[in-house]
Amino acid sequence: MRVDKYLSNIGIASRKDIAYFFKQGLIYINGNMCLKGDFKLKNNDEIEIDGKKIIYKENIYMILNKPVNYVSSNKDESSYLSYKHLISDTYYIEIVEIVGRLDVDTTGLLLLTNNGKLIHKLIHPKKDIFKKYYVKAKEILSEDDIKKLESGVKIDDFITKPALVKRLSENEIELSISEGKFHQIKKMLLSINNEVVKLHRLSIGEIQLGDLEIGKYRFLNQNEINYLEKF
Repeated sequence: MRVDKYLSNIGIASRKDIAYFFKQGLIYINGNMCLKGDFKLKNNDEIEIDGKKIIYKENIYMILNKPVNYVSSNKDESSYLSYKHLISDTYYIEIVEIVGRLDVDTTGLLLLTNNGKLIHKLIHPKKDIFKKYYVKAKEILSEDDIKKLESGVKIDDFITKPALVKRLSENEIELSISEGKFHQIKKMLLSINNEVVKLHRLSIGEIQLGDLEIGKYRFLNQNEINYLEKF
């Protein structure tokens, strides 16, 4: 990608200002002054502008531990802030998008990337990628309830695919589903005459939230990136 286009995409400055920076010799790439905006960047090139250093990555992969009361939207909605406020200290804020939204009252793992082709692949219904959630129910979950969730329950006009369930307590489970219908887990609990009181996403496939603090983000390691890029 051209360096001027990249700097514009990530919101460093307007295109007019970026052109001025090049003319004034204010931009360095890998320690060398760069005077041309059409310089083609390579992965891991270091760009320095006004004392700020940016590592160019063709594809960005991050995870965020979303708190409650943040929306999975690029813009604030009503009284709720966008998740982007939580990654405002990274230069990649303007170019990453979410892979699989979370409700405003749901916490946990959000996967973020600028790889549009990967986003399309991961959210495609035929991919059958399991997403694991911690679920706290309002009422006790019986063994019969667990079996129903595992085999599939009727919500709206369809039967859910078989789920993986691990009991944690009488009203807490880890629930893994390969679909992503609107409010699916909440509706699954309603179908067995129960209700979700807490919902927290733990993983998407092999990408684990782990001990990442609430409201914090991190970049994926190479093994995690290799896993995603297999799709």
